[in-house]
Amino acid sequence: PDSHNFQGWLRQEGLLSSIPEIKGWVSPRLNIRFELREDGLEIYSLDGQKFLTSLELSQRLEQERLKAEEASLQLEQERFKAEEASLQLEQERLKAEEASLQLEQERLKAERLAEYIRSLGIDPDTL
Repeated sequence: PDSHNFQGWLRQEGLLSSIPEIKGWVSPRLNIRFELREDGLEIYSLDGQKFLTSLELSQRLEQERLKAEEASLQLEQERFKAEEASLQLEQERLKAEEASLQLEQERLKAERLAEYIRSLGIDPDTL
C-alpha cells in the first residue's frame, strides 16, 4: 500500500489477463470503478458514490458513537428533569392536602366553639 502499486487482473475465457490501465477501469462483474490517485486507491460504486476507507469508516463510527452517547445523556437529563418535576408536583399536592386538613381542623374548632356558645344560651350567629 505504501508504494501505491496497484495491478488488476481480469478473467476472460478461463484465463487471467492483466488490466493495462487500472485508472478509471470499471469491473464488469461488480460494476465498481477504480481510480488510482497519488494518495491511494479510490473505489466508486455504480452510482458514483465513493467507498469509504477503513479510516473514514472508523471516523464515522466514532462520530455516530459520540452522537448516540450525547443523545443518551440528553435523554437521561430529560428523564431527570421529568422526575424532578414529578417530585415538585407531589410536594405541591402534599402542601395542598395539608392546607385542606388545616382548614378542616379550623372548621371543626369553630363548630365546637359555636356549640359551646349555644350551650351557654347565646346564639353565635348574632355575635
